[in-house]
Amino acid sequence: MSASAAGIAAWLSAAGLALLLLASWLLGGLTHDSSWHDEGLQLLALPALVAAVAVLVRQPPQTRLARGALAIMLAAFAVVALQLLPLPDGLWNASTPRAELARDLAVAGVTSSARRWSLTPYGTEAALWRLLPPLAAFLGGLALARGFRRALLLCIVLLALANLGLAFQQSGLPQSSPQRIYPVIDGSVMFGGLFINQNHHATALVIAMLLALCLAVDAWRRRIPGTRRRELQALVWAGLATLCLFAVPLTHSRAGIALLAPALAGSLLMTGIIRLPHALRRPWLVVAVAALAVVAAALSLPWLAAAPGADPRFVIAAKTFQLGLSYLPWGSGAGSFTPVFETDLPKALWIPQYVNHAHNEFAQWWLVGGLPASVVVAAGLAILAVAGYRLLQLQGRRSAAVLAAGCWTAIAVTLVHSWVDFPLGTTTLAVTVAMLGGMLFACLDELGDRERTRASG
Repeated sequence: MSASAAGIAAWLSAAGLALLLLASWLLGGLTHDSSWHDEGLQLLALPALVAAVAVLVRQPPQTRLARGALAIMLAAFAVVALQLLPLPDGLWNASTPRAELARDLAVAGVTSSARRWSLTPYGTEAALWRLLPPLAAFLGGLALARGFRRALLLCIVLLALANLGLAFQQSGLPQSSPQRIYPVIDGSVMFGGLFINQNHHATALVIAMLLALCLAVDAWRRRIPGTRRRELQALVWAGLATLCLFAVPLTHSRAGIALLAPALAGSLLMTGIIRLPHALRRPWLVVAVAALAVVAAALSLPWLAAAPGADPRFVIAAKTFQLGLSYLPWGSGAGSFTPVFETDLPKALWIPQYVNHAHNEFAQWWLVGGLPASVVVAAGLAILAVAGYRLLQLQGRRSAAVLAAGCWTAIAVTLVHSWVDFPLGTTTLAVTVAMLGGMLFACLDELGDRERTRASG
């Protein structure tokens, strides 16, 4: 591939990723499992996927960290794809619920020559299609040229702020207004904009705050002496971060408010604004950090005060984990959560609405993916921890490290929220976080390549 062709491929990949990101924010705010929005985003992901692969084939990741992240992402997709394949009867009946189901089917006279790994192949096929946009976003972020990274991060911030404006507009409409995107539920008006779930809106604002903060730090450190342009940029990005910070309480999301202080503290450390060796020698800074921790604990009290039996989401998560134990080693199959969960519904959840998410994405993957998916999730968390340790060593000494720190902190905040909710069950956040993951390892790959070049020179 010539240099000009490589440049065109890079532009096409960046354009496809930007279009997918924009479409996911416009159409991906729903959390139910099937709609024409999802189908459109899945089809749109295909050209973005092809363009990203074309770039990565010519310029594959060079560091073990980036290659490992790529392998883990592909393994997650492969686990779901493999669930559509048949299993021998001996393996299929390995768990008690599967064996009981096989006996019931035999009594009913239902026989099959090939039983697939998944108990709901139609649901698994739909889940595989739903993974396409995040997969395309991750590969697009990994293939993204250095010159496009700041623009894509800024795009996320601006999309979050545009959605904030839409949330204000929607909250001011009469309840019966035809301009409402979502109907009023139980007389309460959600402050979510394009998000049907206001908790996910809060997560999006926290992500935007962290990205705006890293852009501000990056612009400040790249400022040119004698000019004001980048200094002004830094002030503008810091102002946008502050706006997102003060907007989170408007969502009335307890989790969003509880995440604010830890997210800010992590960002200050990762970007190098606060350097631990220097900070420990400044008593006033230690006191300020301690005060921030106290504030974070106070803000978290309303969330932590909810007893496991008082909040249905804790009941759902605990029951999901128990069901996952009974379905080991294979799990029940991606897309099977609702029918499997309803086979053993706790009395506390005998409600008119059906349960479509576990309110703990780790427990849900434990149930539907079994040991194979759990190994992939554990590997993903491990490589993310290694990336975080690497960034703590760098503490924003390079521009790529600052951008990577913003991506890492945003991903970490979303995963923490995933312990009590399902933000990645929303296509908007799944695509956004996947793109940030690809960009994180692309930045680390660039930093590793520079170190190899310096060492060889």
